Amino acid sequence: MGSSGGIGLTSRWAAWVRAALVAWVLLVPEAVAAAEVLTRARVVALSRLAPTVRTASAEVGVARAEREAAGVFSLSNPVLSAAGGLRVNADGRVPVAAAASLSFPFDLGGQRAARVDAAGGALKAAEALGADTGRKMLLAVLLQHAQVLRDERELGLARMRRELAQGLLTTVERRRAAGEIRETDAALATLQASREAAAAVTAEGARDADLAVLVALLGIADEAPTVSGQLLPENDPPALAVLLREAEARTDVRAAQAQAVSARARVGREEAAKWSSLSVSAQYELDEGAHIGMVGVSAPLPLLNANRAAVAAARAEVEVADARLAVARTGAAGQIRQLHARYTSTRAALEALGATAELAKRASALAQRSFELGESDTYSALLVRREALDAQLALLAAEHAHANAKIELLVLSGRVPR
Repeated sequence: MGSSGGIGLTSRWAAWVRAALVAWVLLVPEAVAAAEVLTRARVVALSRLAPTVRTASAEVGVARAEREAAGVFSLSNPVLSAAGGLRVNADGRVPVAAAASLSFPFDLGGQRAARVDAAGGALKAAEALGADTGRKMLLAVLLQHAQVLRDERELGLARMRRELAQGLLTTVERRRAAGEIRETDAALATLQASREAAAAVTAEGARDADLAVLVALLGIADEAPTVSGQLLPENDPPALAVLLREAEARTDVRAAQAQAVSARARVGREEAAKWSSLSVSAQYELDEGAHIGMVGVSAPLPLLNANRAAVAAARAEVEVADARLAVARTGAAGQIRQLHARYTSTRAALEALGATAELAKRASALAQRSFELGESDTYSALLVRREALDAQLALLAAEHAHANAKIELLVLSGRVPR
């Protein structure tokens, strides 16, 4: 009896364990995915599912549906009509009379082919705009990711400055109690500590705000993800000559080209629409026992309205699309030169400041140590610390500027920063 009871209890525990494992398998991956670290590669992957990109994809779906619907035989439907009644003759007879007709439309002037071409051009334009939207979203989220990485490092520097200021204040209070320094030195150290504490809180708020912007751009559920990675991408953009040769392949230029082609296709559609739709009809009549059959053709005459307004508007849109294409090409070349110049200058600035990082840390530590040993006064310690920390901030700003220039060059040239 005891053995069977133990076996039953064990089986119930096994069932509970299995249920817990199933729940863990179903629920934990979602939590893990929500808490996933936002590296640069992860941001690139999530950018393809961003709300703005999904909207552009939906618009492409609309254009694709219109392309499929454009291949109908005619925009008009066949018409079936029937009528019946009694015919009252003078002699008093009332025979039955009836009539039925069927009219079938035929589009002339290649209207169906023109509609298909115009819808195909609109689909290609929507796809090109979708690709350009995706590229712009990728650039936006990568730049925002770099901004959050900079905020994280600025927050680290601010916290380090706060700790150094607090350590300096502790030393000042100890030396003031021993009568080694003046009250003004203590007041100065207190003000410095308060300012650094406020700066740390401000830096943390800026980080949280920029992180919220990144989360909104990506459209992810986690409101406070962890961001990590190097500020500077590993891969470098190609030379300026290569970038200029590849300017025609940029998504914005391709989108402008597709819109110009689509505008020309719309002109063809509107010109074909000026032709009338021919209707072939067959009619049957019953009149006093006589059966009458007739076949006819009806065609509206394009005299008063030959779709001239729509054709003129479509031709004007072609001129607008051509002008936008010229602007896109000129702007692409100018933007490439501008970004490359900024990339070169920020790289030189970063190289010039690269040697100051360790020097600034060492100078700040030496100033703190010298003050603690009583070898320097408060003003000298604060001056050295301020210069050292300003140098670190300048180095971070230069690295961030160079990272932005590199990211923009890579993304706008069709490459993905790593």
